[in-house]
Amino acid sequence: MATLWTGGTIYTMERAGETVEAILEKDGKIVAVGTVDTLLPQATAVQHLQGNIMYPGFVDSHLHIIGYGEKLMHIDVSNVTSKDELLQIIGARMEGVSAEQWVVAIGMNETAYTEPIFPTLSELDALGEAHLIIKRSCHHLILANSKALAFAGITNESPSPEGGIIEKKHGQLTGVLKDAALYMIVNHMPYYTPAYIEEALQKAIASLQSYGLVGGHSEDLSYFGPPSQPIHAFRKIVDAQKSFKVHLLQHHSVFEEVALLSEQSTPYVEFGAMKIFVDGAFGGHTAALREPYCDDPDNYGILVHSSAQLEQYVQLARRYGQTVAVHAIGDLAIETILDVFAAYPPLEGQLDRLIHCSLVDEAILDKLATLPVAVDMQPQFVQGEYLAEIVKLGEKRSQGLHPLKSLLDRGLIVAGGSDAPIEVPNPLYGIYAAVARRNFGESHEGFGPQEKISRFEAVRLYTVGSAEIIGQEHKRGKIKEGFSADFTVFDDDIFTVDIEQIPHIQVAYTVVDGRIVYKLTKNRCEA
Repeated sequence: MATLWTGGTIYTMERAGETVEAILEKDGKIVAVGTVDTLLPQATAVQHLQGNIMYPGFVDSHLHIIGYGEKLMHIDVSNVTSKDELLQIIGARMEGVSAEQWVVAIGMNETAYTEPIFPTLSELDALGEAHLIIKRSCHHLILANSKALAFAGITNESPSPEGGIIEKKHGQLTGVLKDAALYMIVNHMPYYTPAYIEEALQKAIASLQSYGLVGGHSEDLSYFGPPSQPIHAFRKIVDAQKSFKVHLLQHHSVFEEVALLSEQSTPYVEFGAMKIFVDGAFGGHTAALREPYCDDPDNYGILVHSSAQLEQYVQLARRYGQTVAVHAIGDLAIETILDVFAAYPPLEGQLDRLIHCSLVDEAILDKLATLPVAVDMQPQFVQGEYLAEIVKLGEKRSQGLHPLKSLLDRGLIVAGGSDAPIEVPNPLYGIYAAVARRNFGESHEGFGPQEKISRFEAVRLYTVGSAEIIGQEHKRGKIKEGFSADFTVFDDDIFTVDIEQIPHIQVAYTVVDGRIVYKLTKNRCEA
């Protein structure tokens, strides 16, 4: 059956402002674009857009889909504004919870508190007898009560693992675990059953579709038991439903294990680059810096791996003909991995991926432009903690925070994501942040306004950019003959609406391979 899509504004994303009157779709592909008069005789059905605005399907270029589903299942504390409120909410949840159970809160951001301090270990222990962990918004730091620490065998005598920090004061545990240390608990939590993983995945996919997303590049394979468990969930739900397209990054710790499973990519679940964490995050003072933190002068952050280790991981990926995607936030982390990439380039035509790229200078930008590296940015990172990051980094260094325009001006391929569950995976929030570089409701010129980009460039991050970064620019990311019939349809025009209304535009349809997988109705949402 050939379906004609028409009756609204259809942006191709081929060039700024370019629209077409109609699309002819058949078997999940765009077979022609043009006028209604030309294409209607070839159609067996018509899908009228009712005046809505169509774009190529939006794709989140970096998130953790199962982890996002967990956030939907557990206690979301991202909007809490004080330590006392945090303790009250968690304490209420822990009432009546047995000592064997686990209570998880996600999204704590102490920089939004009047007094930016963490609860003490004794305050956490006073909330109840169950195991408790609180994940900071950056997910590079957790708070754990004594029950959870004991579960992992962490005591006052435990040394910090390589690439992580077990925080102590005067030789006593504080309950704070940073980077590799937090995996001593998080990766071994006993409730990571197939049923739990599938529930989280199901909730996440439904939510992502409601935001207009047709796909996402996700990293989930090392956190939920053996990698076969999350892979099975993706097969059971995503492959079976054929309503979302997942590109899976593979953490270096399970990379060879996944390879031995001999899993084959499909149009809905495909396997991508090796994922490596090079450093931590600004929030926990673990992003690796060339100069120390201004508010912690003896601290340069941490490199999770040495240069020699990074070289070994990159060479392993190359032996499998695979690219590498690295989490790198601080300038030292970026500089370190770029040296490794320069020494061990990918195959001709392939691109490695630099995720976050949060702190740069001219030298880093120039080096990036010489390498086969694409950049995976999270525009929303410019919101929320920007002012706290200036305190940590200083005014001068902060000029290189969260670049966008500088990357595009150098001709780099840049994709846009949310890093959900860290940020809300609504691409409209990311587009607003990229264009305005301020928090919702504010009126100033923006944080680092020299890095603002145009609305067309911002939409391109989630369409063309997300396709280019995985080498699929020939079949996804545009409305063009021969491309996948993946569409995101809104009830208003991102390019013409008042800028403050961008985050409030509603998704009318989410379409994957020509099938409507989410539809907004007057009284309810259908998915």
